[in-house]
Amino acid sequence: MQRIYIKLLFKKIFYLKLIVEYPIWFFAICLLVGLLYAYLLYGRKAFIFFAEEKKSLRYILATLRFLAVSLICFLLLSPLIKTTQTEEQKPTIVLLQDNSASLKKALGTQSANYFSKIKELQQKLEKKYNVIYRQFGEKLKNTENLDFSEQVTDIDNALKQTYLQYDHLNIGAIILASDGIFNMGNNPIYNSFVQKSSIYSIALGDTTEQKDVFIKNLLYPDIVYLGDNFNLQIDIEAHLLNGSNTVLEITDKNGNIVFKKAIVINQVNFSTTEQIILNADKPEVLKYKVSLKTVSGEVIKENNISIAYVDVIDGRQKILLLYDAPHPDVKAFKYAIEANKNYQIEVKSAANFNKSITNYDMVILHGLPSSVSSFSNDLVQNIVNSKKPLLFILSAQTNLYTFNNLQKLVKITGSSSNGNDVFPIQQADFSKFIMDEQAVNILKQFSPILAPYGKYETSSNADILFKQQIGKVPTNNPLVLFADEQDRKVGIFTGEGWWRWRLNEFMQFKNTAATDNLISKTIQFLTVKNDKRKFKINSTKRIYGANEAIVFEAHLYNESYILVNEPDVNIELESKDKKYNFVFDKTLNAYTLNAGILPIGDYIASAKTNYKGQVYKANVDFSIAPINLELQNLQANWNLLNTLSNQSGGKVFYENNLLNIADAIHANKNIQSILFENTQTQPLIDWKIIFGIILLLLSAEWIIRKYNGIA
Repeated sequence: MQRIYIKLLFKKIFYLKLIVEYPIWFFAICLLVGLLYAYLLYGRKAFIFFAEEKKSLRYILATLRFLAVSLICFLLLSPLIKTTQTEEQKPTIVLLQDNSASLKKALGTQSANYFSKIKELQQKLEKKYNVIYRQFGEKLKNTENLDFSEQVTDIDNALKQTYLQYDHLNIGAIILASDGIFNMGNNPIYNSFVQKSSIYSIALGDTTEQKDVFIKNLLYPDIVYLGDNFNLQIDIEAHLLNGSNTVLEITDKNGNIVFKKAIVINQVNFSTTEQIILNADKPEVLKYKVSLKTVSGEVIKENNISIAYVDVIDGRQKILLLYDAPHPDVKAFKYAIEANKNYQIEVKSAANFNKSITNYDMVILHGLPSSVSSFSNDLVQNIVNSKKPLLFILSAQTNLYTFNNLQKLVKITGSSSNGNDVFPIQQADFSKFIMDEQAVNILKQFSPILAPYGKYETSSNADILFKQQIGKVPTNNPLVLFADEQDRKVGIFTGEGWWRWRLNEFMQFKNTAATDNLISKTIQFLTVKNDKRKFKINSTKRIYGANEAIVFEAHLYNESYILVNEPDVNIELESKDKKYNFVFDKTLNAYTLNAGILPIGDYIASAKTNYKGQVYKANVDFSIAPINLELQNLQANWNLLNTLSNQSGGKVFYENNLLNIADAIHANKNIQSILFENTQTQPLIDWKIIFGIILLLLSAEWIIRKYNGIA
């Protein structure tokens, strides 16, 4: 067996290769068959022609038949055509523009002139390269509106997201226009992507040290417990104000002064720290304004004020996590739960636990009841009898027979030691809480969960958050489900391997927000005491940052205590200065609202709806805290930009010569186009043009014969 190749080249970018899986002498057979057919039909004059017929006509007809038959015979050899097309991908230049507030003072009235220069630079580069323009502050954004309104700067994340989103576009260079000041994320010089392509920096801002006294750090606990004392740590710095005085003052939300002290600035570069102890005497959000009196000659006044928001809660929920055997899931749940200061978690092996269950507000059972350590099953039975909120996490050690007898939510007939790798399918009719859509989409990407193999029977009162998908086949088997029973709440995770989700998420996003969100909302639902109000609203947080969207959830129940969302729900957000009115969006059986970003202040949210002639109302309060990171330091850090450019093989430019970047990129021999080969193989018989040629040959033969009166 051998292959025969015929290679054609068109403009050096398109190749055709003909492949036949037969010996080369099969070509000769095809030609001989065509020749024999033509000879038998036209070779003997007496067979079909009159004596006076011209030889040239016979040769033309014989040639047409010879070509048609030979081509048909060749198609019987099942030849393949392999096409290879080479495509050129031009380099992509990504222009990253810092849109943070620290540049607002530096550029001032020249911002419009600067932006026109950036546009001119883009136009010069677009003649030879693909150019992508993006702005960044906390995140990478696709917008043309340069207003220097971002309240935080994360250069490391901007570079990282650039490569994650556009690396497939052959990034030749990055143009980073910034003052080099970052106040969120990691130091970008340690970013692993920095050396992948050249970074050309546009150094903006002012490196001159200015007269300034400011609050460098205000440190305080986000959450404290009613009756506890807590500490405010205030770090104060001053530059070039030696011999001046200022006053540190702290006031509460009602304007009452709770602390006041004179500060003497006795050095050119002055720093001091004040520790203030306060008491959490009310279960509410405490707001404290920390301010420094303006000093004569001070250039920046906005960084003299900072505000502390402390959420005072009445008691911490105690959670017990019991396990049958050590497992990575145990640590994953522990870390996710203890990240919320509302919860205090204790992790114990069932074999070593000897305390009273009454000391805890909720119990998590991992791998229990056990098929390995049957002595622990009495402990599990006592926990079930205690009517404490309960979360089962099944594992390969779970005794399914005993598990089925301990609860009525789901019955599994099968084996826990044999399992299926399953992926989550979110259920639209789930009503216990609202999962963030982005978080769910992230979770679907991660490693599968190992769930017991067998037949699942789910109770009618079960509310299923996720069902199982085995490979690409969706099933009705529950993966995560809950029930709000009359005497307690129960949740079940019918599988193990949740630690992989947390690990995968950290590897991809450097955080575990989506996985922790699932665990946190699970614990929150199970620990919250039953609330029989028919209309409720809640805010996802008590304290928001100034750059965070405000999100609410609302639930309305009918007389049978079943969720409904027939009527509209209106909500009014009222602060000291203004009111905002919104209408909730309807989900499948509940309500949700994203009110967007609102001004800083304290708010009361009042929701109202009318259902079957009865008016229902609900309230919740929250606060929006300012973010002053951009105003704490306005001295540009050009050293950082120099380091980034030097590490990556780029160069630093300034506002007055930024148009020269185009010439520098043109001169960089490492910025080249990439050639991609696109190869496709298909049977020659699929080419319609081949049938067209055969039809044309036979049609021409038929027309010539008819025209000359040959039967």
